[in-house]
Amino acid sequence: MATQFITTDQQLRKYLPNAFATAEGEAPFFEKVLPWLEAAERWVREQFIGDTFLPILVTMEENHPLRLTACSVVAHEAMMRAVPSLDLVLTPNGFGIVSNSNVAPASRDRVVRLVNSLETSRDIAIEQMLQYLFQNERWYATSKRRWFTATLFPNIDLANLCGITEKRWANYLALRLKAVEVEQRIAEEYISPEQMDVLRGEVVGIDWTFTLADRLHLRVIEQLRAIVVSALQGSPLNIQGLRDIVDLMRKNGEYFAEFANSDTAKLFTPPIFENKKRNHGYWF
Repeated sequence: MATQFITTDQQLRKYLPNAFATAEGEAPFFEKVLPWLEAAERWVREQFIGDTFLPILVTMEENHPLRLTACSVVAHEAMMRAVPSLDLVLTPNGFGIVSNSNVAPASRDRVVRLVNSLETSRDIAIEQMLQYLFQNERWYATSKRRWFTATLFPNIDLANLCGITEKRWANYLALRLKAVEVEQRIAEEYISPEQMDVLRGEVVGIDWTFTLADRLHLRVIEQLRAIVVSALQGSPLNIQGLRDIVDLMRKNGEYFAEFANSDTAKLFTPPIFENKKRNHGYWF
């Protein structure tokens, strides 16, 4: 399989500027890490891009922000995979591949630090790439977008909100599973699944004009996200906060039509008792 994102040694070095220059007679850096570049491209395609959007992405100009960030993800993911299998030396100026027996490879601890640094850079690029993807209408129509917007937290900043600043992508995947569970309970018991779906789409997909409806929806989204994050951090579900949201939606039903017309809304509208002559007793 040929790589499609990064195809030359020069392109690769643009994303890893601290790599040593290739010595005369050595195989280019690109060739040494090619198997890992191929694996990294498959991972990015399967996890983020999707087969339908891939041809669009790879034909973008090299300096297009979306392509730049996607290539950065690929390069750093490839190096994360390659480092444990390559003999490396580290210096204050960067890292390089050991080419002769006179150069000592890096210590295990330094290799671990390097991998962690690459992972941090990759996660920064992932966050930026997703922001650009959400802005692309053709990607927005794909199943990959639907996976990310199946929660109120479509980007890896969820990890930051929960106080996690390292290994953010890995932690995001675990946190996302828990967030979906919490949101599902909130939807069924308070917000309604129909209204929750609308709010999830609005986190990244709405063209905010900041009408009254926009302001109300944004207020509810922010409150719900805060409640979910608190639950993910171990606090009990903020029932009073959820009741306040329900109260706001009931008072502004025209701006929360999905909730107003849902079965969930009926849970907060108890039947009104009516005295009838045929009843044996009366309530006053």
